[in-house]
Amino acid sequence: MADSSAETIQLIAFLEDKKDIEVIRSVFKENNIKNTEIINGGVKEAIEYFSLQRSPQYLIIDISKSDLPVSDLSRLSELCEPGISLIAVGKKNDVGLYRDLMKLGIFEYVVSPLLSQIIGRALKTMILGEEKGKGVPSRRGKIIAVAGSRGGVGSTFIATNLAAILASEKFRRVVLIDLDLHFGTVSLYLDIKPNLGLKDALEDPERIDQVYLERLLIPVNEHLYALSTEETLEEPLKYKVEGVEKLLEYLSKLFHYVIIDVPHYSNESTLAVLENAKILLLVTDSSLAGLRDSGRFLRLFGGEGVDHRVIFVMNKVETSRKSDVSADEYEETLKRKIDHIISYNPLLSMECVNRGKTLVAADDSLADSIRKIANNVQGIKELEKEKGIFERFLQNIKLK
Repeated sequence: MADSSAETIQLIAFLEDKKDIEVIRSVFKENNIKNTEIINGGVKEAIEYFSLQRSPQYLIIDISKSDLPVSDLSRLSELCEPGISLIAVGKKNDVGLYRDLMKLGIFEYVVSPLLSQIIGRALKTMILGEEKGKGVPSRRGKIIAVAGSRGGVGSTFIATNLAAILASEKFRRVVLIDLDLHFGTVSLYLDIKPNLGLKDALEDPERIDQVYLERLLIPVNEHLYALSTEETLEEPLKYKVEGVEKLLEYLSKLFHYVIIDVPHYSNESTLAVLENAKILLLVTDSSLAGLRDSGRFLRLFGGEGVDHRVIFVMNKVETSRKSDVSADEYEETLKRKIDHIISYNPLLSMECVNRGKTLVAADDSLADSIRKIANNVQGIKELEKEKGIFERFLQNIKLK
């Protein structure tokens, strides 16, 4: 039973109790809350529903029949867009449960059977911001800046395949932004047609809103979108820091991961991206120039007091080339551990570029290297060393 109004407010309620459904319906009507839908069910039905559908801006979720409500809502939040606000409805009047839900980021917990005055006040506070101040801020997606220490180190290749793996194998909503408006190659890697509206959005920040951005987004697959353009070389770029910051602000409400392929030139806008990122993925190669420029990046963005995490990647490593700087020499010079080392596979890399394909589902060491970076981005720790120790322990037992 959906309201077909074209209002921008989007709200879906999953409720188990018929009386609660009637109360919600009357509250929607009394408060002129439009563009709503009520579905008979609870958190498990919501999980099933949003595994196939995009989430709205607001949710009401019944957790009455859930044995593990916090766990179920946490799972639901992984499926929904980061910027949603959610009211949970349940039978238990439990302070401990309330605190756990607030820690999870739930906007409010309301006890069933619902009273129109209480749920109405919660809805108005959530939607209109009335008397707000105690609520937990809405979650935002993670902004990841992928920057090469210099040109040609493969940062675009890594950014593109990281985005594809997070979207297709981790089932996250991901947007990949190519900020090189003249020479960017993200559209070539993904085999998509560039959209020429990105420059206008960056030059005129007032135009940026959710509706405008959704017209600019280029769908790659169900979970992956891109923002890429190819401006003519005679067209000067005049986009503003405010445009970049507003773009990132809006996209972080819509996507779990906002990945930016940062151009190799430095200006106020690229610096703003690096400063706003929660993760800086710094890509280098094993050249002397790469070592020098990695040090410059790390001195600026990798020191103490910065509000982001740096993941340091050495790409295109060829063990046969004696002229290269080794990983050990890199780490000793920079006093910084390299987080990921990726061997050079020029044939596979070139095939991906020429065919507009990514490494998703590829059974290859190069693809596995990008998967390890994706795990790092998600905070999933690699257990290879511990596994190796355990396997050696078992082998010793067998030998005895």
